[in-house]
Amino acid sequence: MRISKSFPSKEAALLKPHPDTTEEQWKELCDLFTCETFMKRSEENKKNRSKLTVNHAAGSRSFQRTRACMKNQENGEINPAELYKKNYTNKDGIWTSEGAREIYERMDALQRQCDLEGKSYTEIEVYSEILGKKSGYVQGLGRVVRDEIEAMRAAREKDLQEFAKKQAEMEATLRDHRKEQQVEQERIRLEQEERMKREHECIRVEHKERMQQEQERTRKGQEHLRAEILK
Repeated sequence: MRISKSFPSKEAALLKPHPDTTEEQWKELCDLFTCETFMKRSEENKKNRSKLTVNHAAGSRSFQRTRACMKNQENGEINPAELYKKNYTNKDGIWTSEGAREIYERMDALQRQCDLEGKSYTEIEVYSEILGKKSGYVQGLGRVVRDEIEAMRAAREKDLQEFAKKQAEMEATLRDHRKEQQVEQERIRLEQEERMKREHECIRVEHKERMQQEQERTRKGQEHLRAEILK
């Protein structure tokens, strides 16, 4: 039974121990790699990998490790599409499958659209949008990011609550301002009405006085005319 691509059998492997292990450690490793349980598990894993339509090319390196390595040291940001590409292309930049390439193109298109619209995004949001998520598990990122998803959701809820609070305060301020305007407008209207009443009263009084003066002049003129006739 071959225990690796380097050795045709366990016996051949025992003759060439790895330089970083002791002979005893190497023997234990050889025993592990050739035991029935390990071989059965390896065969099952091999079959499972053959069923995948999209295979990653990161080997034993986890997505989380790759994700950590690709974080921008200055701002901690990650390019989601490039993270996906890193995990699904080999060292020569060749895609592991056509399906993986198509997913990358969808991620890249989504990011470009967000950039054009001035929207921000995280790798979690892009992976969730393209690959989906369930109960905190984001396909392609794993359950390790559940806390980060919950933190992001909590932050968004907090932002929405703060926005709703500010909007309510703004609406209350506008209502108060409109009420003050209405009160001021009513005060101005009443003042205008009162001023018009006073002006109308002054005009009426002046008109009445002129009429009385005119009548008095007419009366005196008539009396003077009668007196002249009687002479």
